[in-house]
Amino acid sequence: MWDEVPADQQNGIITGYNITYHSQTESDNGSVLAGPSDRQKTLTNLKEYVLYNIRLSASTVKGDGPTSDPVVVRTNEDSK
Repeated sequence: MWDEVPADQQNGIITGYNITYHSQTESDNGSVLAGPSDRQKTLTNLKEYVLYNIRLSASTVKGDGPTSDPVVVRTNEDSK
């Protein structure tokens, strides 16, 4: 879950968010798009028991803004 970008830090109207994930130990990287009013997104098809660095950037019509500091998470066992 993430907070809205403060108005004084926006460089235009937020059109969406780009969430990127990079595995620390596996070859498993990717990105997911989220809508402008989204504040959370479920990442699917991640590998079990792997540490991922997850970063977020907001987008406007001019492109992506700065990327956040990484949040490190470890996935659990697949819930089948």
